[in-house]
Amino acid sequence: MKALIVARHEFSTSVKRWSFLLVTFGLPLFLLGVMGTSLLLQKESMEEASARISQAKLGFVDEAGLLTEPPRDTWVRYSSREEAKSRMRKDHVQIVAVVPADYLSDGRVDVYSTIAPSLFTLNESLVHPEFRDYLLSCILREEDPRRLARAKEPVAATVPVYLAERDGVSREERPEDYLQRMISGVTFFFLLFISISVSGGYLIQGMADEKENRVMEMVISSVTPEQLMTGKLIGLGAVGLLQVAIWSLMGTGTALGLAMSFAINPPLFLFCAIFYLLGYLLYGGLLLGIGSLGSNQRESTQFTWFISVTVMSPVFLWVSILSSPQSTLARVLTYIPLTTPTTMMLRYSVDPIGTPWWEIVLSIALLIASTVLAIRAAAKLYRVGLLLYGKRPALKEVWRWLWA
Repeated sequence: MKALIVARHEFSTSVKRWSFLLVTFGLPLFLLGVMGTSLLLQKESMEEASARISQAKLGFVDEAGLLTEPPRDTWVRYSSREEAKSRMRKDHVQIVAVVPADYLSDGRVDVYSTIAPSLFTLNESLVHPEFRDYLLSCILREEDPRRLARAKEPVAATVPVYLAERDGVSREERPEDYLQRMISGVTFFFLLFISISVSGGYLIQGMADEKENRVMEMVISSVTPEQLMTGKLIGLGAVGLLQVAIWSLMGTGTALGLAMSFAINPPLFLFCAIFYLLGYLLYGGLLLGIGSLGSNQRESTQFTWFISVTVMSPVFLWVSILSSPQSTLARVLTYIPLTTPTTMMLRYSVDPIGTPWWEIVLSIALLIASTVLAIRAAAKLYRVGLLLYGKRPALKEVWRWLWA
């Protein structure tokens, strides 16, 4: 009961602060404005760069003797490379395509251009699509027009069907099925990461402020350290979750992703929700317990940096996990408690059939056991760390408190 009183106090106090309102509503709007402006300018730059290439005046040199009359009068034919390079600027030609004498054997087309390269066109071919069609028509000019049309598009757009098999039963799956599951896993993945980052910051800051202001002596006279820790974990954690929920609704993308995953695949939604909740309790308990050993916010942050880095590690590897959910890397991360929640979310959402059921059960059991042990250990550290001022505890002291 007292833990709930502490939780309600922490929650109501935090959400009424002007800093909470500023960060919750002001930060997304600021980032949205910066990102929107950046994307708009980038889009305009990309379109300008592409337009310079697509609208460029073309010239060509036929060293292979394959090309017939060009389809456009504006295209300029040159007799040699040297003539093309010497006359390009005078003729206002920006791109010259040279078909070498050995073109039929290696397919190489040399290109000369007066258009300066840019970041957006470094990997873009300067051989215009219309010139490609013209070159193909010249190569196959004696073929049936229907063959020529099919040669320009040899394979029509198709939607592949994947055959997944488990326990000897084959099941067909389309790309949209994979995409829908991936949205659920990635949404919960980043939602957990953001929740831990935000809630962890509130937990560390709130506890450090009370220690610096010597409020803890009065607080623990009314409640036990365990009740205080539980209340803070619930109350300040709820503040972080509320902030993340508001950001999700403001972005609408996350909210739509969660709604879609629940509507399309309730078991997957429930699976991710279980790992999300257990992961939050594990990280929050460790942050409170270890962070309580510091006498101020700076020291508490230094003590908890290892947890933060470990939690962040799957963020740098999430593309690899999505690409190979059953790889050795993904399996190893599955059995490390601090990376179990995020890794299993991605693995199961991408490949539910290929993920063995015993790994799912084992990972949940491992995470529950780790969460219980972590909260118990954190409670012991929290009990001692509440009144710890002025000095950093030695590793031997921390070890003795854990086994006390």
